[in-house]
Amino acid sequence: MSRKRNFDLNQLNNRRNRRMIKKLGWPGVLLVVVLVAVTYFFSGEDSDSTGGSGEYTLGEFHEVTVDQLIDGDTTRFNFEGQSESFRYLIIDTPEVNTDSGTPEPYAVEAADRVEELLTEADTIEVEFDVGPTTDDYDRFLAYVYADGEMINEVLLREGLATVRYANPPNTSYLEQFEEAEEQAKNDNAGMWSE
Repeated sequence: MSRKRNFDLNQLNNRRNRRMIKKLGWPGVLLVVVLVAVTYFFSGEDSDSTGGSGEYTLGEFHEVTVDQLIDGDTTRFNFEGQSESFRYLIIDTPEVNTDSGTPEPYAVEAADRVEELLTEADTIEVEFDVGPTTDDYDRFLAYVYADGEMINEVLLREGLATVRYANPPNTSYLEQFEEAEEQAKNDNAGMWSE
């Protein structure tokens, strides 16, 4: 009994839809489809929240404040009203938290240097590259600036980081970073002194 009734309701709905189409005519239906498409595409929502690249632009700086220092290449910043984890692009610092419980050589120095740069800065900004803005761990990928000085490059110059995880297209400063790392090696700075 209920199956028959559902079938009848479906037929009734189909008849109503056909009547609506007849009233609107094909130009009216086309107008509705176009309006739905325009609303969908220009709704302002980023449909790719993990790794989208359309929301931010290289050369565009976003002011942030420190929420939590994690280590030499990861910091939690207050960004757009939320606490977010940021991974510094194209560099890797030794790990503070290891399975053995003992930090890797120069891990503490790298973390301390980042803390020093960030706490002494009047202005902290992040800059995104042209590719994905987040990694597989939902961390933002960015270049971090303390009073206009790029921390990623400072750590490389001082031998507290290595060039690593250079994943195109997020490589706008790769050549500059490789030069900074090479200079640190030539100067026997930080980890290159051993």
